[in-house]
Amino acid sequence: MKENNDAISHLLMRIEDIPAVKNILNTICLYTGMDLGLVTSHNGHQWIACAVRDSLGVGVTAGQQLELHYTLGDEAHDKHAPIIIPDIDYCENEDWKRKLHAKGFKSYIAFPIVDNDGLFFGTLCTIDYKAVSIDRERIAPLFELLAELISFHLGSIAKIKNTQALLGEELQYSERRDTLLSVLGHDLKNPLSAVITLSQYLADKLENAKHKQTAKLIYDSSYRMKGLIDNMLDFARSKLGTGIHLNKNLVELDKVILQALREIQTSAPHRKVQTNLGAKHPVTCDHERMAQVFSNLIGNSFRHGLAENTIVIKSSIESDRFIFQIENDGHQIAAPIFNNLFKPFVGRKNQKEGGLGLGLYISKQIITAHSGDIHVKCFDEKVVFTLWIPI
Repeated sequence: MKENNDAISHLLMRIEDIPAVKNILNTICLYTGMDLGLVTSHNGHQWIACAVRDSLGVGVTAGQQLELHYTLGDEAHDKHAPIIIPDIDYCENEDWKRKLHAKGFKSYIAFPIVDNDGLFFGTLCTIDYKAVSIDRERIAPLFELLAELISFHLGSIAKIKNTQALLGEELQYSERRDTLLSVLGHDLKNPLSAVITLSQYLADKLENAKHKQTAKLIYDSSYRMKGLIDNMLDFARSKLGTGIHLNKNLVELDKVILQALREIQTSAPHRKVQTNLGAKHPVTCDHERMAQVFSNLIGNSFRHGLAENTIVIKSSIESDRFIFQIENDGHQIAAPIFNNLFKPFVGRKNQKEGGLGLGLYISKQIITAHSGDIHVKCFDEKVVFTLWIPI
């Protein structure tokens, strides 16, 4: 019994999800002059009234099981073809006469509703106690069109619900993935910090040039890995809803810029860099987060700028804003990439090294958290990133 009730509820929900059904029933009753309009469904062993427009006073309601021996539902199902009876008294089918006369019905129209898979769903029908005058050539295309409209909506709604279910599963998977990334990144940071500290110590203490170079290589690779892990953690936090947290203090940002530059130049000491730093006053901001932004932007210029040309780094304080700008010569960024440069996993076509494609996305999130902004311009074979935050 419960399964049957659940099946009926499912049928009703499918039809109730179609906002046009009420207007469809009003239309067919208006055009035929008949006072009972129905959308019915056949579930294999019974007929259910899924939507009802009853001006006839029969008392049929949505969800009610229909009496098969008083209607022509089975005939419409078996024929998969429309039935049009303006006046049952002039019908040659004696069985149909008997069924409709038993309830006093004189006129009956039913058009099959077939879903997108070619399966019979039910009928769109009108019934009345009185005979009606019907122009078949005018009424048939209307019923056929409206039945197809219901079928189209049934298919579309089914696809939407299936898509929503798949989206819900994907969101759950995405949340689990982001949680895993967050936990994994956090667990990797401590052992990696130990490797960075030890390699830096060895690079300072070892006297053998070859050993010193090996320690430096370990340090550079570990430091790059730390940047990737930091970006991965921030990305996971942004997706999990915890966002970018700031620990603000007064910070001399020119010193932070120079420190980030020194760290990156250890792996490319021959790159030419021109600095024009003029932020003479401390700025209220998160020291570590701004260092992360500068490291991302400077590293980006080192990777993508032409190796033989000079990278230009500027800073200043204008009115109530700290402004940072970095410029490098390079190839024009393709429009599809340029327009999405601050979105996650968007890379440049001239990227030579592997990466997660999260650096600019994370930088944007950090600057936004500081109530600032960051943007990029390309002109005359130059790429210029500019950011500002309130002081």
